[in-house]
Amino acid sequence: MDSKQIVFSFLLVIRNEEKYINDLLLRVLNQDFPEEKYEIIVINGDSTDSTEQVVRKIMDEHPNRISYYENPKGILPTGWNIGITNSSGKYIIRVDGHTQIPTDFLTKYYDLIQRKPEMACVGGVIKTKGVGFWGEIIAHVYSHPFGVGNSLFRITKDKWEGEVDTVPYGAYKREIFKEVGLFNERLNRSEDLDMHARIRKAGGKFFLSSSIVSTYFSRSTLKAFTKKALADGKWTMIASSGTKGLFRFRHLVPIIVFMMGIMFTLGSFFSPLILKSFILLLAIYFTLIGIGSVSMVKKRKNIAYFFPTFLVFFLLHFIRGYGLLSGLTSKQYWKVKIGYEKRQKATSNNVL
Repeated sequence: MDSKQIVFSFLLVIRNEEKYINDLLLRVLNQDFPEEKYEIIVINGDSTDSTEQVVRKIMDEHPNRISYYENPKGILPTGWNIGITNSSGKYIIRVDGHTQIPTDFLTKYYDLIQRKPEMACVGGVIKTKGVGFWGEIIAHVYSHPFGVGNSLFRITKDKWEGEVDTVPYGAYKREIFKEVGLFNERLNRSEDLDMHARIRKAGGKFFLSSSIVSTYFSRSTLKAFTKKALADGKWTMIASSGTKGLFRFRHLVPIIVFMMGIMFTLGSFFSPLILKSFILLLAIYFTLIGIGSVSMVKKRKNIAYFFPTFLVFFLLHFIRGYGLLSGLTSKQYWKVKIGYEKRQKATSNNVL
């Protein structure tokens, strides 16, 4: 390890994270990785709660360890770009504010990077945790294959590693941003999907290892969950308009199911055969949701979880499907132009 090189720039792009930021920052500060080998950069997105006060208190208690920047636009891509342009690490990592990491988080990343130096980005698996009744159910759905498909970083439970199409909380080689550009600031969210598609298009590879584990706190209310599901669907579709190859099959399933549901519903009024086929498909679909819901009942040993879990599975699919469709018809979809990668590459060469 080069004694002069900062290995990791650890970015915390946050907004209204007063519940979690104190614990997360302390965990970042107390890594078993040499402190002179990583820098901590906090980018606050115009928080309206006590997030800034919590961060500044920790900064006072740990002088010269944390750099602090404001992100007036309050969205993730601008926060990412502020952090990247003010960083100096060989690798850049960002984790969400509502996350917990172990003390060996950076050490595990470093070990993986040494084994896989050819990878553009490496990352680990996420354990989704919920707080409260609805939070536990939402966490279960986001950790179940019928909820999130083949998202290996969410559903992998056993020891596993290999090449994948995306990773969470990735450690990105600094030079990859010079090659493909910075994050698309026209996107309110799904900026990581856009970035990863551009990296894949440029020949970059992603590597996932279950040796790296973090804990993600899911939304804890049904209202917050549905709001996130709708926004995720909408902005995934919007992001796809600017970058070819963004969609994976798991991203398309909700809108396919949503559109098929509409067509079968309408067709059922005109054809008995379509009606029978629709009933059969619904029976299969609800059976699969039921199986996923039973696993939650077994986990909590409480039948009261069955119907709420059933509901959350259905809402995730339905609302995300509707979100994808709404994204396709939104003004933002047509504002995100395909030539974005070239403009971003020119911009990144000037700032990195």
